[in-house]
Amino acid sequence: MMHYITLEAGKESKKHYENFPVATFLYPKEIRETAIILYQFARTIDDIADEGNLSDSERLKKIAIYQDNLNLIKKNNLNVTPLFKDIYKIINRYSIQIKLFQKFIDAFKQDVSKTRYKNYNEIIDYTNKAAAPAGEMILALFNKNSRKNIIYSNSICHAFALIGISQDIHEDILKGRLYIPLSFMKKFNLRIADIHDKKFTTNWKKFKQSWLSLIELNILKGLPLIGSTEGRLNLQVKIMISAANLLIKRMKNADCDLFVNPPKLSKFDWLLLFCRCILLK
Repeated sequence: MMHYITLEAGKESKKHYENFPVATFLYPKEIRETAIILYQFARTIDDIADEGNLSDSERLKKIAIYQDNLNLIKKNNLNVTPLFKDIYKIINRYSIQIKLFQKFIDAFKQDVSKTRYKNYNEIIDYTNKAAAPAGEMILALFNKNSRKNIIYSNSICHAFALIGISQDIHEDILKGRLYIPLSFMKKFNLRIADIHDKKFTTNWKKFKQSWLSLIELNILKGLPLIGSTEGRLNLQVKIMISAANLLIKRMKNADCDLFVNPPKLSKFDWLLLFCRCILLK
């Protein structure tokens, strides 16, 4: 069993609410604890980019510390923080590509410096850095990170990220960010003022249906991952896809206002999804 210096801190980080939790009780203990460390890495650097009242320059300076530590372990130099000593162990134990950690860092730098996206392709490029590495890391922990599985996983992670964007439209605009592509804003004649004023107009409802269709397409592309995994990982994949579909279903409701009441999943929802996926196994 691998010993992690920052495991307890990671468990505290994991208490942060997420629609799609990682390191669940489904995983064997060794993999679960490893996933907690990976989550801690992503969560703490994400908070630097997203939380609090730091200036952009202060956020980038803090993110630069993560970059410096990553650069050191690339050279097998362990004069790094305890978290990166743990990450170094994980990289060597599970052959996780260090570029995945770099993608996370690049994504969170981008969160600080980029506040608008021209089109859907730009958003997918962002989710390839901000979300897809998480899926690939989990596949590596189970030694299921074949090229095909990574492609399927990336599509599912894109869907998760797009759902998150849907839930946080109002919250993000208060931070000066808009992840809805400008091409969609123009196509559906959407107004940023509506987000600030929490006016979910007819145009926004039309956008919502189109946006959700794109999310469903990503899920469809990732469905083969169910057939190419097994055991606990397979059950986790089923639960995650079921969770995404449930959120989409709720978002499709005519009374779902993404500015005021974007749907979230409760503990009861997760329990119900778990039971359903077990029974359908």
